[in-house]
Amino acid sequence: MHKVAFITGSSKGIGKAITELLLSENYIVFGYSRTNTIRHQNFTFTRIDLSNLKEVKQLSFPKVGNAEVLLINNAATIGEIMPLHLKGHTGIINDYNLNIISPTILCALFISRFNQNKKLIINISSGASKNAIASWSTYCATKAALDRLTHVITEEKHRDLTVFSVSPAIVDTRMQAEIRDADVNLFPLLSKFTNYYNNNQLENTRTVAQKLLYIIQNRTKYHQNILSIRDIDIN
Repeated sequence: MHKVAFITGSSKGIGKAITELLLSENYIVFGYSRTNTIRHQNFTFTRIDLSNLKEVKQLSFPKVGNAEVLLINNAATIGEIMPLHLKGHTGIINDYNLNIISPTILCALFISRFNQNKKLIINISSGASKNAIASWSTYCATKAALDRLTHVITEEKHRDLTVFSVSPAIVDTRMQAEIRDADVNLFPLLSKFTNYYNNNQLENTRTVAQKLLYIIQNRTKYHQNILSIRDIDIN
């Protein structure tokens, strides 16, 4: 039986790393993002702005027969790093659209489209879903919502569906670079995140991808649906 994966934010960071790893594992992969950096005979790219709900509502998943299917909701933004009252309304709306509304729509579409298939959803969460971090209001709130969405989908007991929300720890991605570029007057924890980088404490995307693959291949091993990459031992 062939395996098919649908991955948002496939052009960079964790999304790119897991896309490339799944391709090496003979998956057929469909990537969804604003740009593309991957060329492979088993990769199909769809250009889409997942913060634009008009575009999201037009998205459809292709027919894949009896394939085992995987959805990874990876695309996200940390948004403007500043206290909530300074954020613009448009930025707040975009953060929610990308981080929680689009993943919710894609989960619904995925479950409906592949009702008869064996399927897995992995929602990429964050430690910020459990920790209130000043100046990360929309990011913390939307990642917490993504965890709760994962719980609810599990409770609905859909046919042949497993769903996880996975926190990837602190990873060396463009988002971390954006955090380090924040205004210290607006983000009191700036030095903490700068030190993570300076002390080589950031996880690399390849390691995160390998641990995600381990979860995918060993899904029955996990009896909780909220997971942390830090707790995944692949040795």
